[in-house]
Formats: sequence, C-alpha cells, structure tokens
Amino acid sequence: MRRSFYTLAIAMIALTLSLSSCGNSIPVESHWSVEALYSNGNAIAIPAGHNPGISFLKDNKIAGETGCNRFFGDFKANGEEISFGNMGSTRMMCPQMEFENSYMEALGNVASYAMESDTLTLKDKDGNIIAVLKKMN
Repeated sequence: MRRSFYTLAIAMIALTLSLSSCGNSIPVESHWSVEALYSNGNAIAIPAGHNPGISFLKDNKIAGETGCNRFFGDFKANGEEISFGNMGSTRMMCPQMEFENSYMEALGNVASYAMESDTLTLKDKDGNIIAVLKKMN
C-alpha cells in the first residue's frame, strides 16, 4: 500500500512538472507578429504597411518577414534561454531598410524569452526587452 502511494505521488509530481514545462515552451508551427521593437530601451516605430513576424517551425527552424524581406534560420531553446543562428535573408532594397536592419540586429541579440498566453517577449542577455510579439495562430 505504501509503495503504491509513493509511486502515485511520484507520477503526479512528474506529470505536474511536465505539464508546467510544456506551457512555457514556444509552440512549433506557430506564427508571431511583432507588436513592439526596442533598441537600447527606445521604441522603434514599425513602419506603416509592414507586418514583421517570425514563425517557429519543426526541427528548430525559423522563418519570418521584416516587412519587405524574408529571413530564415535556426533557433535553440532551453528553459527560458533562446538564441537564433545560421540566419539568412533576401536582400531586396526597401524604403524602410533602417527598420529591417534594426529588427534583424535585435534577433541577433536575443538571449531569453517569456511567454504568457498569446504574448511572446524576447529579451537580451541583461533582461532588457527587445521585442513583444503576439501569436497569430
């Protein structure tokens, strides 16, 4: 009787931990729209008509748009830590290149994330907010 109680207790603890860790991981096959972008604590205006975003795909791949160009790469997530690598993009000249360059630079500085409901917050190594994104699907 005592053995089955301990087995049940351990199973319940394991289930609770696995469910709580799943709730904070970035869902694969999800698309996020950039709502706010920051550089050195200053907000960067998103140009009218631009819809920057990022999609987290299978096999730790990402794809996204800056508003004019598209980008792709890899991501690594471990707990609250996240990083992007092997980044590439199309290189069309656009009227809003300053914004696009800021967006790509921001992604290169991401070190952690926090997710609450349909909001994803990307932060730098010092915990400063770099971007706030809303889940699209």
